[in-house]
Amino acid sequence: MLYLLVFLPLLVFLARRETPLLVRLSVLVPVLSLLLAPFLLGRAAGPFRLDGVGLFYLLLTDLIYGLVALFARGYFPREEAWRFYWAGALFLASAHGAYLAHNLGMLWVFVEGSTLASALLVYHKGGARALEATWKYLMLGSVGIAMGLIGVILVYALVGGATLDWGEVRSLVATANPEGLKVAFALLLVGFGTKVGLFPMQAWLPDAHAEAPGPASALLSGTLLNVAFYALLRYTALMQAAGLFPFASGLLLAFGLLSLVFAALFLFGQKEYKRLLAYSSMEHMGLAVFALGLGLPWLALFHTLAHSLSKTLAFLGASGILALSHAKEVGRVGGLVLHTPALGVPFVLSLAALGGLPPFPLFFAEFKAVEVAMQWPWLGVSYLVGLGLAFAGLLYPMAQMGFGQGKPIGGRGWDLWLLWLLLFLLLLLGVFPPVGVFKALEVVLWRL
Repeated sequence: MLYLLVFLPLLVFLARRETPLLVRLSVLVPVLSLLLAPFLLGRAAGPFRLDGVGLFYLLLTDLIYGLVALFARGYFPREEAWRFYWAGALFLASAHGAYLAHNLGMLWVFVEGSTLASALLVYHKGGARALEATWKYLMLGSVGIAMGLIGVILVYALVGGATLDWGEVRSLVATANPEGLKVAFALLLVGFGTKVGLFPMQAWLPDAHAEAPGPASALLSGTLLNVAFYALLRYTALMQAAGLFPFASGLLLAFGLLSLVFAALFLFGQKEYKRLLAYSSMEHMGLAVFALGLGLPWLALFHTLAHSLSKTLAFLGASGILALSHAKEVGRVGGLVLHTPALGVPFVLSLAALGGLPPFPLFFAEFKAVEVAMQWPWLGVSYLVGLGLAFAGLLYPMAQMGFGQGKPIGGRGWDLWLLWLLLFLLLLLGVFPPVGVFKALEVVLWRL
């Protein structure tokens, strides 16, 4: 049945280029996966095994994919919709494979597969700018993933070339050469961190989001970044099992903090709102990595959940704004809350959520991280300064697009209720954060 979960998304190809059937299958597949996956928890088959952490990310990916697929039915012209749904199906299959993989090699293969599939999403519109963005994404992603492969091979060699199974590697890693493991982890962090969008390997991120259609950007930010972050979670757990977490923690904190501070600086002066959201992704993935470095995997998991929902909402809202206004620049869009509340209110509130305002869940996540980071005052103060800069960088876009002067735009019969559903989920998660569930997932992660 685990193999079925991997190949289930490929059912979409049965619809060929028939848009109505493509939409139905693209929504049905994640729904079936959402219903089936919980019953497969703890099952193993070949190189696959589904544990709690894998199940969490698999369900999150299916939820977001289903919502984006539904929204996209009114977004793409009939003649080009098949390109989005075909590439999306390949990406979903790769993501399923990554979350089910219980093997170092298979995880790398599926992470690389998700890179190739998502490149098709970036190139969707075609043209010179899309080609340049796709080329940059593939080149930087491939270099990063190649470094990750070297790290995987090094870990395999350090455990005596005995196995690629996660559980068996975990039992052997305590006897491996610690200096070798440190080198391997550094390579893996740079490799998978490139795809996560950590500074200074984030150069592909803004161009990819600027050129990809809005629903594709929602998938890239809401689900793709999590695939590589999931690999980092697994390798951090290996370092913890080897007694080398202090070394891993130092690197994670450094990359996380640098990503936060530089993303906050990049947010200032961004003229295009999709590029602004791309740098916001860099900021929040940096915050998730920072939480992991603090020794709070449960908080890192929670942060990725809150970010995925917030960013999906923001990019779907941006899709509607771009399609209706034909303006990419922040300064050319205004008055959304007054003129188009069904679209403007959830979009502006998504920016508030990304800015870390209460009662949204990212406020809770950042507050909990500050509590722990203040044990080292310089670290806590640096974190707070970064958060303050990032919030300030979002203030003008929030005010201008929500309440500033701009040409009124009208709706086009899209499924805007999806935006309100995402907003409701965010508020629910912020008011009632399920801390106990995430701490249980932390136990699963540390035990592999």
